[in-house]
Amino acid sequence: MDSEIIHLRSLCLTGLSPNGKDIGVGAYGKVFEVNYCGRIYAAKEVHPILIQGVRQEEFEATKRAFLTECVQSSALSHPNIVQFLGVYNPGGQSLLPALVMERMQESLTSLVEKYPNIPSYVKFSVLLDVSEGLWYLHSHDLPIVHRDLSPNNILLTGQLIAKISDLGVAKVIQADSKKTKTRAPGTVDFMPPESLLDRPEYGPPLDVFSYGGVILHVVNQEWPKPLHFVTVDPKTKMPVALTEVERRQEHIRKMTGIQ
Repeated sequence: MDSEIIHLRSLCLTGLSPNGKDIGVGAYGKVFEVNYCGRIYAAKEVHPILIQGVRQEEFEATKRAFLTECVQSSALSHPNIVQFLGVYNPGGQSLLPALVMERMQESLTSLVEKYPNIPSYVKFSVLLDVSEGLWYLHSHDLPIVHRDLSPNNILLTGQLIAKISDLGVAKVIQADSKKTKTRAPGTVDFMPPESLLDRPEYGPPLDVFSYGGVILHVVNQEWPKPLHFVTVDPKTKMPVALTEVERRQEHIRKMTGIQ
């Protein structure tokens, strides 16, 4: 942790100022515009409620996630990963600095909801961008597993170039182990069943599964919410577990046109 704090200091930006325009608010924090070196960027600030008046272990967990995102993001550079610039202290009551990154136009979720008939070439271009960003994360000597790939964490430029964002929950898989056993805090509708266990084992395939959900979302232009885990056998009246394909069959059929 001490080495991460030292690294964080080296990422501090000066001469930066908010312009008063908020971009959005989420469960993690607020995103707003800042001016830096004559350009507009986005800054993400942790909600004060997450770090003020909480137990020490809760504060340390939030601080650890913040430092991880800063340090990890600072080492990444790819046209399909949202570019991280550094951090700055916005003042006020915040106990943590704000993350500064390139200003994106909107999320993939927003695009799909806003335009009912997105052209196929745009859909394929976005999906290709996301796959290349994932390939970059997974191709490191120590692969980075995003763990929360969903349309909410895929952002778009004004030219509809898609970039993966929010690496705060990402995990680096050690060279001697292709799997990790910490709980995956992802978006449930995009997670494979093994990630929902108390002690899940997974690696880069977790992101590939989530990417499959993103494909369904983009092609069908609807949220790919799966069915429940069980159904009732009409003959025995007993509950029967559904396979993951069965849980998502409705969306797969709609995408492929195969009934």
